[in-house]
Amino acid sequence: MKKITATAIALAMVAGLSACSQSPSSSQSSSDPGSGSTSGSADTVWLSASHVFAEGHPVYQAFEESAELLYEMTDGRYGLKIYPNGTYANYNDSITACQMGDLDIACLDSASDWLEAAGVLFAPYCFQSYDHWAAFKASDLCTEMRAEISSAVGGIVQLNMYNFGFRHLTANKEIRTLDDFDGLTLRCVNFAPYSTLADVFDVAITSIPIEDVYMSLSTGVADCEENPVTQIVTMKFYEVQDYLMLTQHMLACSSTIINQDLWNSLSTEDQEIFQEVFTRQGDRIDELTVENESALIQTCVDNGMTVVDDIDTTPFRENAAGVVEDYPAWQDWYNQIQEMA
Repeated sequence: MKKITATAIALAMVAGLSACSQSPSSSQSSSDPGSGSTSGSADTVWLSASHVFAEGHPVYQAFEESAELLYEMTDGRYGLKIYPNGTYANYNDSITACQMGDLDIACLDSASDWLEAAGVLFAPYCFQSYDHWAAFKASDLCTEMRAEISSAVGGIVQLNMYNFGFRHLTANKEIRTLDDFDGLTLRCVNFAPYSTLADVFDVAITSIPIEDVYMSLSTGVADCEENPVTQIVTMKFYEVQDYLMLTQHMLACSSTIINQDLWNSLSTEDQEIFQEVFTRQGDRIDELTVENESALIQTCVDNGMTVVDDIDTTPFRENAAGVVEDYPAWQDWYNQIQEMA
């Protein structure tokens, strides 16, 4: 995990304290649904929440809805000041700030930096469908994993899990088999388990920051890339890639975390309310992801992409099984997740 400097932490603390002393502003995208209510609004405790997603993303929308619900369910005793699109800090620094108590609520994707076994959630072809993911979320295993992740990360409590879509391939040629990757370079995130796609697809990989991927694809530095369709559309990769292959090789999943000291300071009744609000948030993100996916794929088609949705992924899945064997820490949870498919 990246560490932030003392200066950066100090600046984040000043920014957070300053923001919490002000009324919500449109730039903070903060929700104060009780500004005109008579129940508890004068003593509202405003909690800071950070995420990196832009308006229109399921996580952005669900955070806005959660802010309204939390205010309503606590009769205005608690509200959220939301800092979207990385306006509080980047992803890694937000986690650190949440651990330290400078930030109240943040997002946590893979916890594998703290608990190797947690990387299984991003293992290639770990989840077969959205129904498979839903079965996992409803299981005792998911509850067990959240508790272990919270303990391993330290300073936080993981309130939920959610997904924002399966990751798919884009390229300027149709890819159906392992042989079709010959001579290509795939851009992917350059740390495990994302980097294991080199073995899954038997392809050369390169690491390029997401903000530079569009240019790299247009200039041929990379030939293909992989992302959820939300990201593919947001970054307009359809302008520089001709084909969208629906490989569903990984599920992009994440979670909402809260500072542990804050959580412990809540009454039992308020903990139950917070848990309900953020459980609903996770379910809402899952719902929006499924609802939006067909429209996002159609956006790719409308912008000239050819969708390949009948790929025999068996060879990819066979290679993925070999990848899992290279990570013994994943084995137990991986096997339990597969039994839920």
